[in-house]
Amino acid sequence: MIMDFLERSKASKNDVATSWLYALFAANLYRFCPHIDTSSYSDIYRRLVASRYRASDDQLSEALPIKQEVLAKLTSYIGQIKDRPGIVATFHTGSYRLLNRVMCMQGLQVAVVMSSDIIADQGEFLYAQHAKMENAGALRLIDADASNCLIKLLGALKNGYHVLVYMDGNHGSVTAEDGTDNEKVPFFDCNLLVRKGLAVLSYKRNIPIYPILSSLDDQGDTFYRSYPTIYPNTQEALEHYISRVFRSLYAHLQEVISRNPEVWEGWLYVHTMPRTQEQSNKRRRYQSYWPCRVGTRYYMMISPRYTCQEIGKLSFLCMRKWKHLTRQMKN
Repeated sequence: MIMDFLERSKASKNDVATSWLYALFAANLYRFCPHIDTSSYSDIYRRLVASRYRASDDQLSEALPIKQEVLAKLTSYIGQIKDRPGIVATFHTGSYRLLNRVMCMQGLQVAVVMSSDIIADQGEFLYAQHAKMENAGALRLIDADASNCLIKLLGALKNGYHVLVYMDGNHGSVTAEDGTDNEKVPFFDCNLLVRKGLAVLSYKRNIPIYPILSSLDDQGDTFYRSYPTIYPNTQEALEHYISRVFRSLYAHLQEVISRNPEVWEGWLYVHTMPRTQEQSNKRRRYQSYWPCRVGTRYYMMISPRYTCQEIGKLSFLCMRKWKHLTRQMKN
């Protein structure tokens, strides 16, 4: 509820710098990318919020809000993968919500894996929007939180569907068959633990993985970039293939958001994803404090431990002033 209020409200400069959601964003960005100047955080955050609204507006638009040359390249790529159903791996970057729509328009049958909350919130609209398309491929939504998610995913692939998966969704019951579910993946200055089930499925069922991400071009317009297909190799050990899959995918994500950090929604929730324990000396080195306000109560967010301590108004004002002075000195 707090996050919904903060996202919908019009934030002034002071509100942006003291909101709970901004504090989470800042703590996450500082933990993974301490090299980014903290004086730029508020601007990056504003662009991130604008990017989220843009993604939503793009989804609601009747006409695809994509330049013709970008759409032509995207449809050309989709045509290349059309005849071999596989896992289309993407992330919550840019106009990610348009990808399944363009795929269906090109005649592909598409199954989108998403959380039960998102299906409840957007499912009816997505099906209604799809029903208005002419000569479109079929659309199916798979509940990532359901216990039979893996069965439905396999069934969709068997029936000729391409399965669209948001790799950074942090949802789902797709787990590895060997009992060890997580793979450590380097991501900027830290490591993430990601569920390895999809890579195991790809390896054992010989399913190709098609990476594609949305971002912004130099003019600030939407574009999509496809990356080399990841094919299973029976001569490669399973553990090596799993590592190759996720290191490749998250390297693509890192490349995209290194240029435009505001296009990734994950800065708002990456702290909820499983992670490895940083060594104590590194944790002390990168520890930071962020003042935040919820109504009339004041808090201090401590990164990278994501602990929150309530403080008095005077302490809050002093900390905020110190942050402001620090930014001025850096500028």
